[in-house]
Amino acid sequence: MGLPPVKNKSPKWVVRFLLKRGFTELANNRGKGDHKCLLNKATGAYTEVDMGRDSFTAREIKTFIKQTSVEEKKWRNA
Repeated sequence: MGLPPVKNKSPKWVVRFLLKRGFTELANNRGKGDHKCLLNKATGAYTEVDMGRDSFTAREIKTFIKQTSVEEKKWRNA
């Protein structure tokens, strides 16, 4: 039996988490509406975070994990 999914993380939490792991917020924010665009120049990983959300579901966090290439273990331990 595996670990429970990572879920219920706020947009601010996701942005802080990624900024601590080498991501930078793009100055020319190309996101739609209230989305923040984050890029890790070292890995080329890119994602957009919808800041208008209360929290993200487990499926959405899995998408962030795939897009950012940050290990799921690090998301769990943060």
